[in-house]
Amino acid sequence: MRRWLAASAALWRLGIAEAVAYRTSMLVWILTTTFPLVSLALWSEIARSGGPIGAYGAPEFVAYFVGAFLVRQLTASWVVWDLERQIRLGDLNVLLMRPIHPLLHHLMQNLAALPVRLVLAAPLAIAVLIAAGGATWTQDAGALVVLPLALIGGWLLNFAVQASIACLAFWVTRSSAVYEIWAGLFMVLSGYVLPTSLLPGEVATIARALPFHAALGFPTELAVGRLTSVEAATGLAIQWGWAAAAWLGLVWAWRRGVRVYGAYGA
Repeated sequence: MRRWLAASAALWRLGIAEAVAYRTSMLVWILTTTFPLVSLALWSEIARSGGPIGAYGAPEFVAYFVGAFLVRQLTASWVVWDLERQIRLGDLNVLLMRPIHPLLHHLMQNLAALPVRLVLAAPLAIAVLIAAGGATWTQDAGALVVLPLALIGGWLLNFAVQASIACLAFWVTRSSAVYEIWAGLFMVLSGYVLPTSLLPGEVATIARALPFHAALGFPTELAVGRLTSVEAATGLAIQWGWAAAAWLGLVWAWRRGVRVYGAYGA
């Protein structure tokens, strides 16, 4: 355990150093994830001109989409592209020879970038709040207790899904193409474009039970105070259930994949 903790700490420091060294590239990546801010401009203007949409007026839309932008920064991962490339080109060989698990390498590398991303994204979020004239942001003590667990669950779910899809590269040439399908569904069903509670009828009910909403919409609604205590507890159970299923799938895919591993670049 001591050796594992020391290795994790070393990987964390390496990840922080890389994130700081490539902060300009990271800022560019953050700017590519500002779609919630585009949605903010659209839906808040519709609410101002035509009245509230469901439970969302213009200030509520501002709070939701700024929250979604920040939650996205704290729960996103890029392991699907890195791990797929390593499997496909043979770079995974180097990680397999190290005395730590390759997935731990990617996990710590992705985690270490989160503080840097938050520091870079926070000023943009504040500027948007000021430009939008403020937001309606309700909160209670119960939500503040649950929110860290929701953010951790969202990150674990995103990482495990991406890593699982990347493991398909053990059998197919471009597993990232499969991730594009996931990303398309994520855009529509996660609350990234529109709060899932505003989707029509049964579509909203189904969407809110899927992993897409668990990864983004649920922690966002929790952060801006849109959930009751019962809804928060239910959402957390659904989220961690999906996260557990994703990690079980990742473990299975990794173990099966390593057995047949033969990199194209090896």
